[in-house]
Amino acid sequence: MKKRMLGALALSLSLLSACGDGNSPAPTPQPNPQPTPQPVPTPIDFSKLKTLKPGQQDTIRTRLKVNIVFVGYRQTSPGQIATARQINTGDFKEILPKSYEAIARIPSSYGREEPTGNAFDYQYNYVFADKGFEDSFFDYLGKNGKAAPVTVYQQLYNCQNDLDPDTGNPTCKTPSPNINRVVDSNYEIDARGTEDWLADHVSQVGVKPGEYTIFMVNWYDRPDFKLHSYTRVDAADSDTGAPFGTKSSRRLIAWGGSVRPSKSAQRIWFYDLSANPDPWTNGYDVSNPDVDGDGVADYRMPPIWEYGTRKASLGFGRKVSPDLALVTRYVALNLLFTPSPIYRAALTPPQLPEEIALDVHVEQGTGAVLQGKVYKPDLAQSRIAPLQPFTKFTTTVKETPLNGSLADVYKCFFVDPSKPADICSPEYYDATGEKLFQYSVKELRQEYAATPATKYLLPIYLFNDQANTQPGLLGIAYDDSETGTQSFVYSFLTPDLNNAGYGFTDTSVHETGHHLSLSHPHDGYDSEQNISYGPSGPYLFANVGDESATVMSYNDLSRDFGQFNLDSQYRYLSAAYLNNTNAILELSRRASQEGKVAVAATSADALFAQAQSSYDAMDYLAAAKSAHEGYRTVLDAAKTAGVAVQPYKWYENLNGLSLNKGKPAYSRTFLPQKGAVIFPEENTFQRSKRLGR
Repeated sequence: MKKRMLGALALSLSLLSACGDGNSPAPTPQPNPQPTPQPVPTPIDFSKLKTLKPGQQDTIRTRLKVNIVFVGYRQTSPGQIATARQINTGDFKEILPKSYEAIARIPSSYGREEPTGNAFDYQYNYVFADKGFEDSFFDYLGKNGKAAPVTVYQQLYNCQNDLDPDTGNPTCKTPSPNINRVVDSNYEIDARGTEDWLADHVSQVGVKPGEYTIFMVNWYDRPDFKLHSYTRVDAADSDTGAPFGTKSSRRLIAWGGSVRPSKSAQRIWFYDLSANPDPWTNGYDVSNPDVDGDGVADYRMPPIWEYGTRKASLGFGRKVSPDLALVTRYVALNLLFTPSPIYRAALTPPQLPEEIALDVHVEQGTGAVLQGKVYKPDLAQSRIAPLQPFTKFTTTVKETPLNGSLADVYKCFFVDPSKPADICSPEYYDATGEKLFQYSVKELRQEYAATPATKYLLPIYLFNDQANTQPGLLGIAYDDSETGTQSFVYSFLTPDLNNAGYGFTDTSVHETGHHLSLSHPHDGYDSEQNISYGPSGPYLFANVGDESATVMSYNDLSRDFGQFNLDSQYRYLSAAYLNNTNAILELSRRASQEGKVAVAATSADALFAQAQSSYDAMDYLAAAKSAHEGYRTVLDAAKTAGVAVQPYKWYENLNGLSLNKGKPAYSRTFLPQKGAVIFPEENTFQRSKRLGR
């Protein structure tokens, strides 16, 4: 034992001796040698770009989740037969599209399909609300409405064909025998409040706020059901104050897409077949197959209680499940959530404008209502500006008398084309509008002579007529009749239209919305089927798209562009900035200036990658902002390098196509047609809806 201890002591002394005396400083640890940073090579060409594709038309493709939430509907049990009012999600899977690719509809109608650069792969999420959610929602409806008189359209439903032949008013003393229940009461509920409630409680059905969500509502099969309709009673014309929201024709079964400040983007649309019956789609008429009189049977949805009826009516043999799937595809998806624009969002490719001047020409008829009473230019500009958020807006207003040669070309616009002696330009395809178009082109060219290349003149003509010289058209956004490029915005006002409650402000905002790309929410394009369609024939139910928050609707219930509009526009802009950047890079390469633009292109490439991330996250404004920054980075570098980047000047590139030369695919009806088609601004049936009681 003693020997072992001595041995251990000797070993310890030996170790201490080897380590020093304990008073010496500890050796300083030496850092591991780090590799010398290598400088990032300065790009000299476009070969390393990952997002940008010089000279190519590219597409921003994204996976888009769409929630379909059933409230008050029951799912068919496995192995059971679906009854008329039950939901079988197999109907949806059979009818709904897998994807969508947007096109610029009017340019595409000239013979060459023109994609916008936006594509979607849909992911559907089917949700059946639980009893707790349903109880809360229907309790909200029951407590937040008020009793109101039965509307004239509800009376028309009760009477069906028993009408006064002169006035069209219902005259029946007893209800029609072919309806399934009498509408003998009416409980009115605010549509916007209902939309907000659903948005505030969407997480209760497992849906993330800000996702595209359709609520399919059925209150009918509950003991607390009330015959009801939705309203926007505070909606009024901006100039006249006409209370459009109080009209019976504006009673709703659907609503959504409102912009809600300080909240998540509100991408909610609800559709309630247990409401009304719907006046806007003639859902109150369950007897007549052709309600718009064009000789083609019209498909529309009756009230929920008509489904499964054995009576000889619209509901015979119908099941609600496939009908809700049709509404999802041809209204919610194609017209509201992911629509195709009618015009390019890129106004002057490849150099896009830095300033948009609303160039307003008021053509004032002698004795017509004063301009100041029917047009608010500052208000119009403030509502239009969000569609081009990175562009400066200005407005100029010029007033000239509606007389002389201007009055002549204006009257030509409204002549009856069936009377050859009255046609002003028979040698042109646009036989009635050609002279007004040429008059406007001449004036625009004169104004552009003193306008910088970065400024875009958006020509708006307001014809304030002192006489009722036309049948009731409020406005139209013209193209150039050669390439499908947007040209002039025309708005019209007559004493009859003014007496009906209309001024110029809301109409000009609507038509300028067209000019800047946006379509109506009742006519559109289905990309998988390659068809254009509107509210007529097999798609008359598409008129329910107007029951949403947008000034692009025909029901006069919104003054602004809604969330669905803004989402679409910012997506179009993101793709426009991407593809015009690609074009500028190709111009730089052809000008042998690739090396001088390469550094900017690399920076822009990162910005477009960031734009794609924001786009996928549904932050579409942020995506457009990053894309705009990338575009400007490349444009500025190309300009500095002396690359000739010029805006497209459509008004200088007109060849005056005659009737015997090329023409676009144009339809005078809203019946479906293959490919891209130019639809009318409105037809007689649409006008009757807008002017309805």
